[in-house]
Amino acid sequence: MLASASPTPPPAAPLPAAAQAVEPPPAAQEEPEEPLKLLARVNPTLPRQMQQGNFRSGFAQVQFTVAPDGSVQSATVIKASHSRLGTAAVDAVKQWRFAPIKKAREAAVEVAFNNDTE
Repeated sequence: MLASASPTPPPAAPLPAAAQAVEPPPAAQEEPEEPLKLLARVNPTLPRQMQQGNFRSGFAQVQFTVAPDGSVQSATVIKASHSRLGTAAVDAVKQWRFAPIKKAREAAVEVAFNNDTE
């Protein structure tokens, strides 16, 4: 006896839900960072050794963390035209105060030095 094979039925049209890619639920969007608001700035003091002689100007780039209470934490020199300027800039930036923020943030600033004795 021969088994009769019935023809394969044509595939049914895909279900609408199966045709669409399953999208994950939207991720919780992070709030945009609020800008840092400097409340108190202490200007650096030009080191005494550099006040004398032919020093005219220089800079120091300082990276630091602003804590939620607005205080400056872990300030470090990234780059400076003279090591003494870097130290003076860090000492000043550590005294800066910002408006309170929700969570700690990294920031960086370039501090300029000028020896205008004339």
